[in-house]
Amino acid sequence: MKTKTFYGFLLKLYNTIKLNLFYMLLSLLVPVILWKVQVGRDIVVSLAEPLQHGYLNVPLLIASFSLLALSNWAIPVLAIDVWRAVTRRHVNSQSLYTGLIALYNGDSVEGKQQFPIRYFASLPWVVFLYVTVTAFFPTKAFVGIGTLILLIAGIFLLDWQYRKKRVPRLFQRLWDNAADGNIGAARSKALRYVASMTVLFLLFLALIGFIGYELRSSRLGLTALIIGANFIGILANYAYMKFAENVDVKNIGLSYYVSKYIHICSLSCMLLLAVLLQSCNGGGWPVEIGSFSPIFILITAISLFLFLSDVLITAQLSITWVYNGLPSVRPIWVWYNPMIRLFALGFVFLFFFNSINSHRIRKQPAQLSQAFTADMRPSLTAYFDRWAQDRVKNPADTLDVYLVSGQGGGSRAAVWLFMAMNYLDSLKSTPSSRFADNVFSISTVSGSTSGAAMYLADRYLKVPAQPTSVAPRMKILYARNYLSSSFWGTLIGDGFEGIRYEVFGRLWATPQAFPKDRNYYFQQEEIRGYADATPSLEREAINGFFTTDYLRPYVLPHPDQPRPTDDPLKFNTALPLFFINSAIVETGQRGVFAPVNLSSFSLGTDLYALFKHNNPDYDIPLIACVNQSQAFPVINAYNYLDGAGRLIDGGIYENSGTATTLEIYETLRRHINSNPDAPYKVRLVCINIVNTNMDAAKDNVRFRPASVLNTLTAAFQSPFGGHEQFSYRNILRRVVAPDTAYSFPLDKPVPLTRMLQSAAIDTMYVSLRAMK
Repeated sequence: MKTKTFYGFLLKLYNTIKLNLFYMLLSLLVPVILWKVQVGRDIVVSLAEPLQHGYLNVPLLIASFSLLALSNWAIPVLAIDVWRAVTRRHVNSQSLYTGLIALYNGDSVEGKQQFPIRYFASLPWVVFLYVTVTAFFPTKAFVGIGTLILLIAGIFLLDWQYRKKRVPRLFQRLWDNAADGNIGAARSKALRYVASMTVLFLLFLALIGFIGYELRSSRLGLTALIIGANFIGILANYAYMKFAENVDVKNIGLSYYVSKYIHICSLSCMLLLAVLLQSCNGGGWPVEIGSFSPIFILITAISLFLFLSDVLITAQLSITWVYNGLPSVRPIWVWYNPMIRLFALGFVFLFFFNSINSHRIRKQPAQLSQAFTADMRPSLTAYFDRWAQDRVKNPADTLDVYLVSGQGGGSRAAVWLFMAMNYLDSLKSTPSSRFADNVFSISTVSGSTSGAAMYLADRYLKVPAQPTSVAPRMKILYARNYLSSSFWGTLIGDGFEGIRYEVFGRLWATPQAFPKDRNYYFQQEEIRGYADATPSLEREAINGFFTTDYLRPYVLPHPDQPRPTDDPLKFNTALPLFFINSAIVETGQRGVFAPVNLSSFSLGTDLYALFKHNNPDYDIPLIACVNQSQAFPVINAYNYLDGAGRLIDGGIYENSGTATTLEIYETLRRHINSNPDAPYKVRLVCINIVNTNMDAAKDNVRFRPASVLNTLTAAFQSPFGGHEQFSYRNILRRVVAPDTAYSFPLDKPVPLTRMLQSAAIDTMYVSLRAMK
């Protein structure tokens, strides 16, 4: 390659990246994350899970990546109408369109050359295809490289065919049929052409969906379909963009309307998908949002953002430049471009620095006859005395008291804690006493909090223990997609709910107790998951446990009995005390929802007391408290609790749950030692249910050059790694005879995610049964 030619190539590449950097980065965000993060590859692999919704998601993914390519490549004709309406300039739209063609087809941009944007519009799809192949064939790198080589060869073949004027006959025939006749009928002919292309595209998607449905029980068949359909889709999409750039523009009048209808059709599809997804997220109609792949959710939302930003921001600036270059026109007002840039900055500010949704914690009006107060909770030691009295049968016996801690770790942690508790419960120490009867407390963080809530629901609702059904129930409950609703809420759903909350609250003066957000819908999904996994129970009974006040299971032996107000110690001692650990964003402190008076033994912030102090007429649902413990950054929102601040995943402070358990242990041990004449003996047993190997030797940390990214990594690793290790080892060190402490570890690698595969649960079950 000659030096001048090489320099021209680099200059065109520089101009292309410079003028399209924002769109390229946002478009590539999802595929690159899938590529670099192991969980992302697991999400891709889940598309081929037999008897799931892969047959539905494969055509939807092709549609979403096609829309993403269109949002980058299609000439934003609708922006011309917006520009004319705002500036009130009566200029011919087609003349502005002619100027935009050069910008979007790479002919000339301010006198500079750039590559046609079609090469970069399909780049996210290409990266996704590579990630898909490597995810399905992780040990065969040559398969991914070979797929890319074949794809590039196909693109070069298409380019060669176009140079030979051999355009696809199907595209050309549709174009010729639309172009025949009087040019005055361009509008109707363009509509006919776009409609024909749309029907052709929909038929292709329907064919992919039908094939997927037929192969829904075959992992190999779905794998081949996913790779093959995306491969063909990329080439077909590129072929059409190449055709439109080289053929459509020969007739500017007709091309203008074709581009306009493509723009309208694309925007309509995106808005229709947005409405559909919001309906699925809010009401589960026509299907639950978890039926859609998180990749489809992310690509659809990003396509909508790119489309709107192109129409309302980038294209407005480009049209102004085109208009000012037209002969015999009065240049546009000087304030227009700064106004557009200010609008863009305002959007960025709202998105990154000031969420439209206030994210206040979920609460609901309390019934006066069943209102609870924080003061009615007993102290830890007073409750323990009552709890022990209910269990000691023979004064000569030694009472084993189990204090359980649960480590965080997404759905993996939830499954492992639930399985471990059921496994320990199946080991009867005596014919008349089960492990579950002597569990005094459960202190959990993050994902294990969800598993503990489901375990307590079984205890409270008296679901019979069936060890052989544990794995199938966990598959129904946790081998499901909890990510799509989170991603949708992060990008669009929470903002929509925030706006609706403000509008309805002001117009009708009947604001709800809290604005709904992705946390609320995640809570609804977990309740539905438990209901699906427990079909023997009525939905009303399940809601009665999860959606009523956090303290209710401890105060009321049965839901229909009145609240005992004369003696706060008349608590229901059948359930273990459930200590839900969270963290406070503003102070970095540990916050705990506790069924007993937290200040009587702990240095943690008493979250339930603060809630009741600031909201005496409201209840906080148990499921909302569970959510505050697993509010992992971005996946969940930080809910604001009056008097405390915003609550975040408890793992940000300490991720093993042992910090609270150690406080419980030391308080109980001092109390027991201060009563040597008690008619029974007590042995405290601390059980740490961890879903990682906490005792494994750490590898030597290799040197890495200092960077901002390394600093952020260190700040993130400190709580989840350093604090967790300290608390875990500290409780093992502080618990001494006659008491004991031991761990219940998961010794097999399982992905950390909220979208477990069924095979991962089988892996955990095998590891569980191998315990001795």
